[in-house]
Amino acid sequence: MKAFRILLVFNLLLAFAPLPAQQNSGDCTDIVYLRNGSEFRGKIIEYAPGGNLVLVTWSGVNMTVPADNVKRIVQRCKEDKRQKGIYDFRERGLYNATRLGVLAGETYYRDNTSGYSLCHSLGWMFRRWMGAGIGGGVEIFDPGGYEAATYPIFAEVRGYLLAKNIAPFYTVGGGWAFTGKNGDEQQGFTEDWKGGWMTKIQFGYRLGNHFTLHGGLSLQKKIRNWQSVWGNDRGQDRILHKRLEVGIGVIL
Repeated sequence: MKAFRILLVFNLLLAFAPLPAQQNSGDCTDIVYLRNGSEFRGKIIEYAPGGNLVLVTWSGVNMTVPADNVKRIVQRCKEDKRQKGIYDFRERGLYNATRLGVLAGETYYRDNTSGYSLCHSLGWMFRRWMGAGIGGGVEIFDPGGYEAATYPIFAEVRGYLLAKNIAPFYTVGGGWAFTGKNGDEQQGFTEDWKGGWMTKIQFGYRLGNHFTLHGGLSLQKKIRNWQSVWGNDRGQDRILHKRLEVGIGVIL
């Protein structure tokens, strides 16, 4: 009976004894985002609000950063990869945005057709809702037709309206588009296309950190110099292309 009592007390003590704290497996990474848009990855070994933050990178380098320069800190662990809804989009700093779109509208000859647009822009995000950059690309309004391709060079502003993984965004750009050469005979005329001003307005959604869907309106000014091959008839047509655009994009 005495042995039974001793065994019962031992089991009760074992059941209610505090468990040892779980040790860090080393599978976690601390990501430090600074106010200037930079980010560093490693392991935080010291952090004093109002003082300094000390981070050891995976290469073994100790970095000391004033705490006032830290915007936020995110810890990523391997088991966290299955979790959804973590917002870690880089709201400030350098960005690269590539967009591929389909342009729908009428050609100069009043034919309904679909063209293509590919552009890339490079810029800086000052806030989540405001950034600026420059870019260039190629647009073909009438594939397989008579109109020359255009090559736009533009400046843009962009922003994201919500601090969420799926967030609406806007892009407004404008600049000048040059044209390729097309002086061949077309339907009894020789043609020489010239470029002009252009502008784009796009609205869409950012899906996660790197992918976008967008729609918008594209305006492109062109000049067509023409001359009849049978006589002295010649003239100049000023054209404003109006195209609806739907496309996809990648942000880095």
